[in-house]
Amino acid sequence: MYDHETGWAGRVMGWLRALLNLVLVNLLFVAGTAAGLLVLGFFPAAVAAQHVLAGMRGGCRGQQVAREFAQEYLAQFRRANLVGAPFWGVGLLLFLDAGALASGHLSGPGTAVLAALLPALGLYAVLVMLASVTIMAGRRDSAAAIWRYALALPLSSPGMSTMLVLAMAALALVLGQWTVLIPLVGASLPLFAAGWVIGHRLEALEAGTAKSPAATAPGQPKLG
Repeated sequence: MYDHETGWAGRVMGWLRALLNLVLVNLLFVAGTAAGLLVLGFFPAAVAAQHVLAGMRGGCRGQQVAREFAQEYLAQFRRANLVGAPFWGVGLLLFLDAGALASGHLSGPGTAVLAALLPALGLYAVLVMLASVTIMAGRRDSAAAIWRYALALPLSSPGMSTMLVLAMAALALVLGQWTVLIPLVGASLPLFAAGWVIGHRLEALEAGTAKSPAATAPGQPKLG
């Protein structure tokens, strides 16, 4: 836990430590992604980063950030890639469909429907991906259980989804205006924000499940 600090100097030091930890997690995320040659490294690195960031949100001092990241990265490597594999396929399909629409090769009434559905599907895929990464961090549930829960969470929690979309849009605007921040916190800051929003929702669901055990369907991960 952070030491008790008072006054403006203590608050400034706390913010500086938090910023340095975000930069460190971002560098670790980049290194972990590169170590897995992008395709095999992205999701384990995202899960490991989210795990470390969750500890920081809980008030833990970041002295062992690199070690905790490496431990979670290795422990989650296989399972994170199992959960993340479908996202690569979905992303490729969305990219090809968007390219076909942009080229003008498609025509007919279905084109307008596809043009309207693509952004919605892309947004939903991003929400499910962020939910998957957050749920996986620090947990050992099966890939199938993670998928079932992550697919339902954005649809069953519209308030959470709205907050998450607004947070990601705000961060995209800030990072777009201050591009110098992208190499520093380009991955860690969005992950931190997503973990904060989704984490609060998971805690609320866990509290509700504790009061009503039947509220959680079989196969869903135990949130805790």
